[in-house]
Amino acid sequence: MANGRNWLLLRGLARGVGHWGSFAETIQKHFPEDRFEFLDLPGNGSRHLESSPLRIADYVKDLRSRCSYVKNGQPFQILSVSLGSMITVEWMREYPHEVKRAFLTCTSSAGLSPFYHRFYLANVPQGLKLLGKLEDAELWEKTVLGMIVNNQERREAELPAMIEYSRKYPMNPTNVFRQLLAASQYRFPAQPPGEVKLLGSHGDRLVSAKCTLKIAEQWGLTAQMHPWAGHDVPVDDPQWLLEQLL
Repeated sequence: MANGRNWLLLRGLARGVGHWGSFAETIQKHFPEDRFEFLDLPGNGSRHLESSPLRIADYVKDLRSRCSYVKNGQPFQILSVSLGSMITVEWMREYPHEVKRAFLTCTSSAGLSPFYHRFYLANVPQGLKLLGKLEDAELWEKTVLGMIVNNQERREAELPAMIEYSRKYPMNPTNVFRQLLAASQYRFPAQPPGEVKLLGSHGDRLVSAKCTLKIAEQWGLTAQMHPWAGHDVPVDDPQWLLEQLL
């Protein structure tokens, strides 16, 4: 175990640790020598009663205070999705000695992509309607998974556990808007903040695949693009994601 890697996993907008679904167990079985830490963003999951910050830098400050690797002075790598990847980029920019490597999945940056690519407007009516029914965990998860997971079998397999999770930890609509505002304002640095691997999907129906490709162009990197998965690649095609982590 002493030679294993340290992993920190961060989810995105309005999603908690439980929304990794079966991927959380799968990745730990796939890398049995490594150590894993899963943290909820303030306002999400087990922290749903807290208020979400309005600045990405404040998410970094909060998560650093809770991260066991930081407390123990141990370097680590991050796997993150969407908003979680923006937090990861800022973390690496502010504390480059802490994060050895990052895998940034389906994310975007202000200044590189227009707002209608960073969040497809076709999802707005459905999203607004959903915010008025957050107490209905079944409707919430069916709707959200329908927007971010393209593989119907994977949606159906993960749905029951995610309904129970969202029933236990319901989202506050104010936090959804606060997270959207924080994400909308965040700009990636001109150069990669460290060793990163950009992952995206051509099948993303929430955020345009062009956003990942724009970041890759800016940073002089080649993004690895899934051919059909939705925004939630870890749920849609966990095996593909694990292959990218190698």
